[in-house]
Amino acid sequence: MRTVPPVVDDATFEALYAQHHDFVRRTVQGLGVPAAAADDVTQDVFMVVHRRLPAFDHAAPVRAWIFGIARNLARKHRERSGRRAPLQLVPSEPTTPDEALQWREAAGVVDRFLASLDEDKRAVFVLAELEGMTAPEVAETLSTKLNTVYSRLRTARALFAKAIERAEARRRRASPRSSSPPPRRSARRSRGHS
Repeated sequence: MRTVPPVVDDATFEALYAQHHDFVRRTVQGLGVPAAAADDVTQDVFMVVHRRLPAFDHAAPVRAWIFGIARNLARKHRERSGRRAPLQLVPSEPTTPDEALQWREAAGVVDRFLASLDEDKRAVFVLAELEGMTAPEVAETLSTKLNTVYSRLRTARALFAKAIERAEARRRRASPRSSSPPPRRSARRSRGHS
């Protein structure tokens, strides 16, 4: 005899969607989905949530369950697309062209850094540093031991610091030497000049 799964209450799903939509969108972008595809992947996440909600064990943390779905769909999207678009970091207020360029360069550094991490470190770094979760929250969301989260986060932060140092060194080499004083001219004039 086949049992019929419980019907998902629309109000429950709508509440989950409202509470977790922005988190899911930021997460899929942080996990390598280009901004242009983030809305589609986010929608796919919530389609899976809606389909699987009747079978969800409500004793488990909802955010961890949704994150797992988002991580899997982001990975599948990256594998299908074969390339990554730059992470879109957006300043809170309109900026000058120079500031906009700095934001794009910073986003590029973060994007390249995230791409260099393995999936486990990337997930921990995105949740802790970009989403602002505490280590215990990250551990619960990823269903990982707390000490493992601390270890991955410590390693990812050290790698990020090195990535920032390299980016700064490249920027210094590429920028004009405007900070150094102009060459000194001799106070004496060469003979033969008036």
